[in-house]
Amino acid sequence: MVVVVVEQPNKFPHHSNVCVSNAAAGNIIQILANLPDFLRKPMLQSRLKEFFYSMNDEDRRETISMALSAAPTIEPNKLAVLFRTWLEVLSEFDADERAIMFRTYCQQFLASPHSVEKLDFASLTDTFMSLSEKQQETIIDSLHEVLFALPNRQAILSLIPEASQRALKLK
Repeated sequence: MVVVVVEQPNKFPHHSNVCVSNAAAGNIIQILANLPDFLRKPMLQSRLKEFFYSMNDEDRRETISMALSAAPTIEPNKLAVLFRTWLEVLSEFDADERAIMFRTYCQQFLASPHSVEKLDFASLTDTFMSLSEKQQETIIDSLHEVLFALPNRQAILSLIPEASQRALKLK
């Protein structure tokens, strides 16, 4: 899923500037998906840098929770375009940053399994398979590293359809 970071005035001193509704997250995802690649890619790079370097763990979890909630509301072709760009950009970050992203997603999968059930894994898997072999390997290696370090990995894997697990070389 795609991470969307929206800055708003800080209303609470103990929280960072991330505060957005699921509907707003869906609108932002739609807007990002409609951008041409030459604009979408740098915008996602900037948002991911903010996610990795400016957010605390709580804000990261909330951001991913919103992205998971918004994703099923997005038209599948638009989501696929955005998901592909997000994966491409994510594959350019270092392994530690990808681990932060996947670990946070895994935490949210466990915290909210119903949001995972609403995802169109077939479309997401097809999009993943459209990446270059090198990008796929980079993503798979980071995902494996995170999953194999988690004591509750079987609970996470039970939420992912077999076809997607095969594509990610988890089966």
